[in-house]
Amino acid sequence: MNYLNAGAGQTVTGSCHWLELAGTRLLIDCGMFQGRQHAHNRERFPFSPSELDAVLLTHGHLDHIGRLPMLIKAGYDGPIYATQATTEIARITLLDAARLQREDYKRSLHKARRAGREEDVPKPLFDDDDVTKTLAAMRVVAFEERLELAPNLHALYHPAGHILGSAFIELDSSDGRIIFSGDLGNRESSLQQDASLPPACDVVVIETTYANRTHRSTQATISEFREVIKTALARGGNVMIPSFALERTQVILAQLDQLSKDEDLKLQIFLDSPMAAKMTNLYRSCANEFVPSIVNELATGDDPFDPDGLTYTVSSSESHKINDIHEGAIIIAGSGMMTGGRIVHHLKHNIWRDNASLVVVGYQAEGTLGRKLVDSMHSDAPTRVFLLGDEIIVRANVHTLGGFSAHADQDDLLAWLAPAEASKTVLVHGELSVMNAFKGVLEARDQQVLMPSLGEQLNLS
Repeated sequence: MNYLNAGAGQTVTGSCHWLELAGTRLLIDCGMFQGRQHAHNRERFPFSPSELDAVLLTHGHLDHIGRLPMLIKAGYDGPIYATQATTEIARITLLDAARLQREDYKRSLHKARRAGREEDVPKPLFDDDDVTKTLAAMRVVAFEERLELAPNLHALYHPAGHILGSAFIELDSSDGRIIFSGDLGNRESSLQQDASLPPACDVVVIETTYANRTHRSTQATISEFREVIKTALARGGNVMIPSFALERTQVILAQLDQLSKDEDLKLQIFLDSPMAAKMTNLYRSCANEFVPSIVNELATGDDPFDPDGLTYTVSSSESHKINDIHEGAIIIAGSGMMTGGRIVHHLKHNIWRDNASLVVVGYQAEGTLGRKLVDSMHSDAPTRVFLLGDEIIVRANVHTLGGFSAHADQDDLLAWLAPAEASKTVLVHGELSVMNAFKGVLEARDQQVLMPSLGEQLNLS
C-alpha cells in the first residue's frame, strides 16, 4: 500500500488521499483548502491525475470535494464514486463555488483595472463547464453495496453519521484492507444516526478534527442554545448565526422549531442563504438517514426544518432588506466560518451594536474571521475587524456552542477505532496540536501512529 497525502495533512482542510493498492491508483476525496491554506488550491497535484483509475468520495463538504473540477481540468477522465445524497450535494456546492469565484473575480478585476493591474488578478479555479464535466463523471454507490474496482480490489461504503450521505470507505484487496474514515459523526447528533463500526483491518486513515476533546452532551447543548437565544432576543438586538448550509443549518432550524413550540415563542427567522434553502429541501427527501424522532416528524407532515416565522431570502435585494431590521431578528446565513457570503454584511450592520448577538455554532479554522471573533471573547482589549472595506468595532455579545458539532470527539473516535484493531493508524484532518494529543492517547494503547504532512508519502504495507 503506497500512500501520498495530498491534503488534510496536519491541517483540517483540503482532504485528498492518493493510494496505490493492488496495482490500482485511487484518490479518496479531493477537497478544497480553506482559511490560511487556500493558496494550496493553485498548486499542481502531487500526482498525475490522468493515471488515476478511480476517485471515491466520503461526503459532500467542500473541503472534501472542492478540487474535483480542477482534477478533471488536469486530465482525470475516470469515474467518481459517491452515495446518492453526496452526488446531489456536490451538484449544489460545486455550482455555488463556481458562482462565488466568478463573482469575486469580476469584482477584483473591476478594482484592478482602475489601477492598471488586471494581470495581478488570479482567474477562478474552475467554472460551470468544469463542474458540469465533474458531475457527469459521478457514479452512485449504495451503502453496503460491493463496488468492484479491479479483479482483486473492491470497496464498501458504510454510514459515517456525519452529514447526509456521508460514508467511511473500506477497501479490500490482495494487498490487505485499509479504511478511510472521511469525517465521522458525533454519536449524540440530533439529526444523523450513528456511524457504523468498521471491520478488522490492516490500516485506518482517520480524521482528528476534535480528537483532543469531548463534546458537551446534546441535551446540555440544546439547553444552552435555548437560553442563549432567549437572552439574546431579550437584549433587543438582532441575533446572527453564521452557519454552514449543509447539516448545521438544518440542526439549527430543527432546534428553533422545537424551541418555539415548547416555549410558545413567536420568532422572526431569516434563512439568508440560497444554498442552505436547497440543502434543506434535500434533507426533506432523505429522511432515512435521520434519527427516529426526525423521521417520525417528517412522516407525519410536521416539518422540523420549517419553524413558524421562517422566511427564506433568496435574492440579494431580499437579503439587504434585513438590514432595515434592528431588533428581534434571528439571521441564519453563510459562510459558516464568516470568510465570505451574506453573513459578512449582516456582521457589518450589527456587530458594532452592543445589543446584538453573534451565536457561533460551528468550527472556526485558524486564520478565519470566525476564529478572530471567537478569540475576541477572551480579550480585554477592543476587537476591530475589517468588513467589506470598513473597520468595525466588535461590541456584540459573542457566544460559542460546540456541542452541535457534526464531527466525532475523542470518545467517539476511540469507540469507532476499537473494532478495527488496525496495525497502523494514520492521523489526518486535524490541527497539529490536536493530532499530537491524540497520538499520545493511541500510543499509550500500543498502537502504531503515523501523522503525514502535506505531500508526504508512506508505505503502509
